[in-house]
Amino acid sequence: MPRSRRDEVPPHDFVPHDRTRQAIADRVLESHRSKPTFYVSLDVDASAVLDARQALKAAAGEGQTVPTVNDYLLKAAALALREHRRFNSWYSDQGLLVFHDINVGFAVGTPVGVLLPTVFAADQKSLVEIAAETREMAQLARNNRLRASLQRNAGFTVSNLGGYGIERFTAIISPPQTAILSVGAAQPRPVVCQGEIAVRPMMDLTLTVDHRVHDGDQAAQFLLTMQQVLADPDWQ
Repeated sequence: MPRSRRDEVPPHDFVPHDRTRQAIADRVLESHRSKPTFYVSLDVDASAVLDARQALKAAAGEGQTVPTVNDYLLKAAALALREHRRFNSWYSDQGLLVFHDINVGFAVGTPVGVLLPTVFAADQKSLVEIAAETREMAQLARNNRLRASLQRNAGFTVSNLGGYGIERFTAIISPPQTAILSVGAAQPRPVVCQGEIAVRPMMDLTLTVDHRVHDGDQAAQFLLTMQQVLADPDWQ
């Protein structure tokens, strides 16, 4: 029986799923199906971070690694996780695994898909140490040379699309983690400061949360701690 025109497939290129793409698909589908999530957002003034980074950049010698805004965010998240330990966790049907070490993953776009390298003991490392590690791991990831051992045991993840000019988005939690922080670009916006209108580089932080583990007030407190830490980055 001849096929109907409705069944015909238009001219196309067929791109089979490779192992990495299939693994990503399986993980995000698992997250979408199994996790009852909600989202909490907060606009944060990025002035202090941008000023601190500019000062480091001006003082850096030739060939010295200058921390990116994402490095500041990873360190800030690690410090916030010290105060909000339940967000540094994995979910299981038997209970919650709240980790002692604060290992923070970060999203890296590669030709084969998004990979999640891990900064181990991020709260214990200096900003310069974090910057050196993230730079190396991002390069390995983009060259398809990132070892599996460098993508394990993160209790929390930061996903930052600010470098693309994206102002706001909501990332999907990487199972079995219980939260992920989405970060948008720092954009100049009018805000009220001490009763007057001023222009500040405002950055959106959105926390995607597993509602089986966390409630709205806990998510709000985490973001407020992030805001406080980023407002005074003396920990660099």
